[in-house]
Amino acid sequence: MPLLCYNQAMSEVQAYLAIDISAYHNRWIAVVYGQVAGVGLTAEQAYRAAKRIRPKRKPHLMFINNQGKRVLGKEWLTQQPLLKQVVDILQDRQIESYLVGGAVRDMLLGRTVVPDLDFVVPKNGLKTARFVADTLGGAFYALDESRDTGRVICNDAHKSHLDFSSYRGPDLLTDLAVRDFTINAIALKLDHTFELIDPFQGQVDIELKRIQLVSDEALQNDPIRVLRAVRQSIQLNFTIEPKARRQIKVVSPLIMETVSPERQRDELVKLFNTPTPGQALKRLHELAVLSHIMPEVSDMVGVAQSAPHYLDVFDHTVATLDVWEANLLPSIDFDAHPLSELAPWRAELETYLNQQLAGNISYKALVPFAILLHDTGKPMTQSHDDGKIRFLGHEQESVKIARQIMTNLRFSGEAIAFVTMIVKNHMRPLTLSQQDKVSRRAIYRLFRANRYKSVQSGIALALHALADHYGTYPAGKGQGNEKKLLAIVLDLFKAYFEQNDKLVNPSPILTGRDIIDRFNIEQGRLIGRLIRELREAQAIGTVTDETSAIEFITSALEHIRSGDGN
Repeated sequence: MPLLCYNQAMSEVQAYLAIDISAYHNRWIAVVYGQVAGVGLTAEQAYRAAKRIRPKRKPHLMFINNQGKRVLGKEWLTQQPLLKQVVDILQDRQIESYLVGGAVRDMLLGRTVVPDLDFVVPKNGLKTARFVADTLGGAFYALDESRDTGRVICNDAHKSHLDFSSYRGPDLLTDLAVRDFTINAIALKLDHTFELIDPFQGQVDIELKRIQLVSDEALQNDPIRVLRAVRQSIQLNFTIEPKARRQIKVVSPLIMETVSPERQRDELVKLFNTPTPGQALKRLHELAVLSHIMPEVSDMVGVAQSAPHYLDVFDHTVATLDVWEANLLPSIDFDAHPLSELAPWRAELETYLNQQLAGNISYKALVPFAILLHDTGKPMTQSHDDGKIRFLGHEQESVKIARQIMTNLRFSGEAIAFVTMIVKNHMRPLTLSQQDKVSRRAIYRLFRANRYKSVQSGIALALHALADHYGTYPAGKGQGNEKKLLAIVLDLFKAYFEQNDKLVNPSPILTGRDIIDRFNIEQGRLIGRLIRELREAQAIGTVTDETSAIEFITSALEHIRSGDGN
């Protein structure tokens, strides 16, 4: 923060202390040059009143309670039991502390569930975090020793994170001055007053629903804030103000150069799990960010497709992402939904999607990446045949791109497998829906193709196919194909959730050791092949007991040894 701006802000804060606020209890006031220039029941009312009097000056807002303090109402704290516990711990130890960042913003927006809380203390951030963790019985680890920042992970329903850091600078104002957006540069003093400290007018921007930079250097200081600006604009339904938009376009090229892949990954996971991930993708493109972080996705812009598609490849991806979040999650009211037939498996589906993979990421969080990347191979495979646009082999090219992007972002092997299996097989449910009858063998092989160790992406593939369908047709079109596809999805749901041990993942009646001993075969690849074939025979119903299993292995070995089973 430039020294002039810092001194100006400090002088204004000092001037506020001298204001007679006795006439403004339970009101918002807007202060200009140390004088009250506007009053209102809301921050916006006070702000607009001040701008009418001082149009060229940015007023400073504060709420005055009935004791004459600028505060956030204490009733708010009763909605945050974890925060109340932390406040009690800090007050008991007489530790000066402040709640800062997104938690204060979200509480000002009236959100009752705020699982991640950021605190700042004058010093000893790591020591404070460790003490709070010990008192709460949570886990502690050093988040950033160079910045004296520690994290507490609580064992509550939300697995809440509590981050404690020391001032970044000599005092609180300096700490707030190096944050990203004004809406995140508000502090709440955690003493008996619960005073709000808002030197950069974040409450005004919350009222006006806009994202504004704290300083001109905010994005340059940490380019990951470019992605954060897009994410928060989508999450909060805020606009990004023009100056910030211009800065985003300037700073975007620095993301790949200066931000670690892990930080990019974590921010992108959050971004594509917002309420409208398609709009998040679209905004990345509009702000010229996408071409720098994922040029392969940007290449889909303007790539035309033949009917039944009515959108180009990029806009189809945008639509499909939004369909996923709006229509295909267990939180959706299936009973009043075109997909009401999925309602019986709501609980099972939620459990499935919440499964965690290596890297502490869920199936649910990864599906948007499969949607994002499933057609990335189309630009390079586009061809024209008698007026028809074709993309032969685009699945294979999309898999290569998806694997490379996710590897570059340091996703775990399990996460990469989950996404790439969906991308590779994303046309398979549609192909099955065009058949007169779908066999048990086809169902088994679909799930087999979507299995990697303990990872099973078959149900996610089915949901992806529905999202892909709804992103292909205009509203109200394609009902005939929808009915056929939904029938396949129902078959897959029934197989996975009701007959898993028979149709999806049957345990071989004969083990590898059984086959080695009974047929005098050495350990090797042949055993694995025979087990795979036996499992499929069990899934389709041709093998049902030990006798038929022995007969099956005997026949399979005869075919292999005669050369017919190559």
